[in-house]
Amino acid sequence: MPKVELHLHLEGAFTFDFLFQLIEKYGGDTEIKNPEDLRQKMVFRNFAHFIELWFWKNQFFKEASDFEESTYHTLKELAQQNVIYAEVFYSPWDFVVNNLKVEEITEAVISGMQRAESDFSIKCNLIADLVRDYGADGAIRRLHQITPYRKSGVIGIGLGGSEQKFPAKDFADVFREARRRNFHLTAHAGEAAGPESVWEAIKYLKVERIGHGVRSIEDPVLIDYLRANKIPLEICVTSNLKTRVFDSLSTHPLPQFYEKGLHVTINSDDPTMFGSTITDELILLHEKMDFPLSALQKLMENAVEATFLDEEDKSKLRSQLVSATH
Repeated sequence: MPKVELHLHLEGAFTFDFLFQLIEKYGGDTEIKNPEDLRQKMVFRNFAHFIELWFWKNQFFKEASDFEESTYHTLKELAQQNVIYAEVFYSPWDFVVNNLKVEEITEAVISGMQRAESDFSIKCNLIADLVRDYGADGAIRRLHQITPYRKSGVIGIGLGGSEQKFPAKDFADVFREARRRNFHLTAHAGEAAGPESVWEAIKYLKVERIGHGVRSIEDPVLIDYLRANKIPLEICVTSNLKTRVFDSLSTHPLPQFYEKGLHVTINSDDPTMFGSTITDELILLHEKMDFPLSALQKLMENAVEATFLDEEDKSKLRSQLVSATH
């Protein structure tokens, strides 16, 4: 099945083989002797350990070319799963501690995207994650840094990070300015924090999509609002289980959202870190959550509608989905 993915963090979608190459290149960890050692290390115990591992692997991205190659290998892997289009979060500010400039990282990632499109026919656009934890005060400066790339691949901005500590409303000004500059808007909300976080993202940030949004299930009025306004949710089931947003598959609200007619999409979030690709997610839905194949097809159609593409490009994606099922 051709696939479209809308919630994927580039920094959590590296391949083990490529990260191992970087560790060997920079001689960073004697415990890691092969990619399998790396795979074992990336099994995290809890969310705090996940964050620790996240920053541990970041240290090995030391040159701009590392980002180009990592992006290329990540998109190659997606293409092998028949992902035909992806909108990918990236956060270059995570790497300024490695003495890298936001601009050189962005240009390297775009170069990797272009190579992958040429070699594997996978199309990709970027969403710059402004990251709550870096604070609202510097957010406008971060927006300035990525604005020159608006027409060369960076089509949107997102807002990840700690929902409880950094409320969405603090970022209202930068989102308003981003909209004025023709960036598309999404924000993580209703994941670690409750439905009030989703309301904030809608009211203050005027987002077009919600990253996760699963805690919306706690507010029937919000559910009605999301359905009536066709606001897409970027759902990541395995991610929600791994980060303990929900304790079990049986308590995950995706089936309820689908039955209630919400505009849900299915995504992998951090596939390498969470050990689940978008293909794995679809198999999980089919085998463990009783989604028939027709529902999986509908989820892909939802994803096409929820992309930040213009109508002409959406139409091309639609025809690729249709031709594959007939």
